[in-house]
Formats: sequence, structure tokens, C-alpha cells
Amino acid sequence: MCLANFHDCGRTLPESPRWLYSRGQMEKAEDILKDFAVRNGKGRIPVKLRRAVGTSAPDASSPGVFQLVTHPILRWRTVVLMYVWYACSLVYYGLTLSASEDKGNRYLSVAMYGLVELPAYPLCMYFINKQWAGRRKSMANFLAFAGVSCLLTMFVPVSGSLLSATSLALVGKLMVSAAFNIVYVYTSELYPTVIRNAGLGVCSMSCRVGGILAPFVPSMKSLHTSMPFMVFCLSGISAGCLGLLLPETLNKPAAETLDELSSPTYQRILQPQVNMSMTELKALTDHNGADSD
Repeated sequence: MCLANFHDCGRTLPESPRWLYSRGQMEKAEDILKDFAVRNGKGRIPVKLRRAVGTSAPDASSPGVFQLVTHPILRWRTVVLMYVWYACSLVYYGLTLSASEDKGNRYLSVAMYGLVELPAYPLCMYFINKQWAGRRKSMANFLAFAGVSCLLTMFVPVSGSLLSATSLALVGKLMVSAAFNIVYVYTSELYPTVIRNAGLGVCSMSCRVGGILAPFVPSMKSLHTSMPFMVFCLSGISAGCLGLLLPETLNKPAAETLDELSSPTYQRILQPQVNMSMTELKALTDHNGADSD
């Protein structure tokens, strides 16, 4: 059933116009954009895309995963993002698994660690679209606050009061959940279109490493009671600090090709071209009207 649905989606869903543009297939990208305009009730809008500097030829080979290592800008971004994804997964799943070791009702503890994620979604949606916060600062601050919350659990009672280790651990779970949501969006915007899938795949791989190691962190209590939260604290704060080294992507066009990463400025590929076409169409209409008069 799943294979049948996947096959149907492959036949009905159109290819990404951004990817087609980055691969130099202008005509296919224009046809899909025109079809989008018709489906959105805009009519047959004339769209003419220009081949930008650095756009691949139609028969050029696609950049491989090794570009993440050989390209100087992508290499640094990949290293930082891999660690951020690893830290998010380690802290997220580590705090979730440590819920079963809390004193009191085990089922209530696990339920609270799950419910505390719900406010994380509106929080990250609000902050990442604010100019004074953006993707980079929001992700870094959420990770840092998650680490600080885990650090403070070592200086308060385990339970029995409002300010306890359990409540601070819940705050840490809330913060890292928001950071986890942001890192998906942020990573997609940092990688160019031609290599975005490879970049997300490598980051997801490092995320699974954190998930594999997370179950072993709570067992470090045998060394010291505060050892698991110390690991979560150092992971969250260090990932937040490293995240500040990445560029901000809010209200900035996503790069299409590898060459655009080194370009100081690059423009969106669609809106200027559509506006130009509409201007030319209006001028042509006015000219025809003057001739008829």
C-alpha cells in the first residue's frame, strides 16, 4: 500500500522549480511555475527565467556528498550543523528516557515530558520570524537555555517544590524541543538547492548517533548523581555557542548553486523575473492601444 502511494505521488507531484533552475532546465521550471499560477487563480502569467552565473548546464553532473567536505564554506557549516543535530538528539532523547527514573508516578512523569513539547511549537514559530531573533539566535538561545536548565538541576531539590530538578528538566525538554524544530528549517536554508538533500542526510545521520548514545547517559548516575545532567548541560551550551557561528537566513534568499555561496549578494530567481514580464506585458498593451488610437 505504501509503495503504491509512493508511486502515485511520484507521478502526480511536480518537480521542484528551484532544483530544475539550479540544474539549468529553464523550460521545465517555467512550465511548472505557469501551472502553479493557473492553479492559484492567477491565470497564464508569462514567466521567463534567466540563467544566473553559476547555474549548472542541463547535462552537468549533480554535486555529490563529497562537496560537503571539499567546499570550504560547506565544510565548516556541515561540521557545526552535525554537532548541533547530535546535541539536540542527545539532550532530547536523554531527558525523555531519564523521566522513567524520576521518583513518584512513572506514567505521570513520562506524560509530562511529552506534553511539555506542545508549547515548543508556537514558541519557535514566533521567534524564528522576528527580525531581532531569527533562526540563528533562536536556535542558539534555546539550546543554551536547555543546557542551563540541566545545570541548575544539580543545585535544587529533586522534587517536593515548584523549583525542583524535575521542573527544571521539563523546562530543558521544552527548550531543546523548540531548538530541534528550528534546526530542521535552519539547515534547509543553509544548504544550496543542488546539495540540500545530501546535507540534510549527513546531519540526520549525526542526529541518529546522538539518539543511539542517549540511552546510556542516564546510566552514568552510577558514577555521580549529577553526571547525566552535566552531559546534557555541556552538550546544549556548546551546541548553542557553535550555532552562533552560522549565518542568519531570515528574509534572505536561499542559495541555488554552490557558486552563490561565495557571492556577496544574490537575488531571488522568481519575483524579479515575473515583475519584469508583467511590466513588459503592460508596456506592450499600452503600445498596442496607442497604435489603435
